[in-house]
Amino acid sequence: MDIRLDDLRTYARCPLEWFWERRAGVPRPRTIASLLPTAIRTGLEFYYQGHADSLATAVNLVWHDWCEGWGEPALARELAQYAAGRAKILDLFSTGRVQRPDGGRYAVPEMTNEYRMRMHSAGLTNLVRSLDEFARTHGLIAPDESNRPGSALGDAFADCMAMAERNAPDLPAPAVVLGWVTPFEADLDNGMRLIGQADLMVRAESEDGAVIVEVHDFEPAPWVRAGLAGRDLRVIAAALAQPSSSQSESAGLSWQRVDHVKFRHWPTGQAFAFRETNTGHLLALAAAIARGMQHHVVIPRAVTGYESCRACAYREHCWGQPGWEVLPLLDAGLLGWAEAHRDAFQRLRQDVANDAALATQMRASVAVLEQALEGLPGSSILASVLQVLEMVD
Repeated sequence: MDIRLDDLRTYARCPLEWFWERRAGVPRPRTIASLLPTAIRTGLEFYYQGHADSLATAVNLVWHDWCEGWGEPALARELAQYAAGRAKILDLFSTGRVQRPDGGRYAVPEMTNEYRMRMHSAGLTNLVRSLDEFARTHGLIAPDESNRPGSALGDAFADCMAMAERNAPDLPAPAVVLGWVTPFEADLDNGMRLIGQADLMVRAESEDGAVIVEVHDFEPAPWVRAGLAGRDLRVIAAALAQPSSSQSESAGLSWQRVDHVKFRHWPTGQAFAFRETNTGHLLALAAAIARGMQHHVVIPRAVTGYESCRACAYREHCWGQPGWEVLPLLDAGLLGWAEAHRDAFQRLRQDVANDAALATQMRASVAVLEQALEGLPGSSILASVLQVLEMVD
């Protein structure tokens, strides 16, 4: 059973998100949040292919290409103007020249009224409005997104450039990079095989065909703990990475073993190396999640509240009219199967309740069937029959 690692993580994050993309066939909406990892990954490709002399230049090229594709080449200049103005304002906060009334520093200056006033004083208000109006008309900002200090589109560009500059010194040299967005397989030895992609595949220093697999994370967070990064499903799967068996995907890239996995958190620049991972954690989660995916079990993350859904690309599909509450989330085929077996079990219970000899014969028959069907998928129904017999007792 082949499972794509991205599908596994999507289902783990929210089964309803997986439902929209994989079962309902709704194309994943493009959002501003999705632009950032796409820009960085494409920029890495440009950089390692030799199209730019630095990652920052390469990421800037990506945004220029997008602006031209949107039919607004001048937008690239406006984004650069916004990023430069934002950097100057944030520098006032980070150096302590702008403080809270009590003398302390702002934890998140971008969300304060002081920041909004500084943006206005710098003459960026009209630029903010025009950038986000462009993003809204191109479907990058949800219609119900509330007004906020600064520009969502401008911040995405500025964050991309800041991340590129922050992480560039720690990136592997082009000479040792074997590939980017490299397909791999991870055999879990339980009938499941994960299909994933390595953000960077780097030649290790040893001469035995070992590689370093890089996993890149773009989730906004002020810090990341090594323990949390080590339990990331992508990290554990990458430690088991083997070359893709598909010739069309392997592109001739091969390796003998994974020396270690490097987890790189782009928003903070933190990076952790893992030589040992908890494979049992991956096996347990993958088996449970795969079972839910097979049986189309969909529990919306929305039940925990709107905040959990704010950054999701499918937010409008769940929270718009008529809403996730009325979706047919139970698989119709499985529902029919359950109802048919429920009726059969009810009749069975009625029959054996009044005939002790029949119950005894059935227990003996079930024991023989269990032995004959041991390990086969059809044996699962016997557990239900035994439950009926135990209820009669």
